[in-house]
Amino acid sequence: MHHLVYTSTVAFFTKEDLQGLLGRWRATNARLGVTGVLLYGEGQVLQVLEGEAGPVQKLFATIAADVRHRSVSKLADGPSPGRAFADWSMQFRAVDAAAFARVVRQLQGSPSHAHGLASLLEAFMAEQP
Repeated sequence: MHHLVYTSTVAFFTKEDLQGLLGRWRATNARLGVTGVLLYGEGQVLQVLEGEAGPVQKLFATIAADVRHRSVSKLADGPSPGRAFADWSMQFRAVDAAAFARVVRQLQGSPSHAHGLASLLEAFMAEQP
């Protein structure tokens, strides 16, 4: 198993745009065997991708090359002992800018181990309305 976490600015996406595209993206992730989380915070996204290394890297390359993503930055990229988000083909949550910045800071300060990321993100998502 492999996990990759990135942030980017998505100037051409609104929360509603993302919600409209989720069905297609979830189908792609299911076909590739990729699971994870997508957070949206007022023009920025944070996404966790997990699965076999090849499909995760290929999906990230597609995302990084998409002109709708700017300032793509990896926070973590490496092997993991298993899936942390096995039940989430792509969990989605929109949050305000302050909450988004807080979770990014926490992830930058935590080890890049997928299960640590899972615990942090699950706790964050549980506290968000």
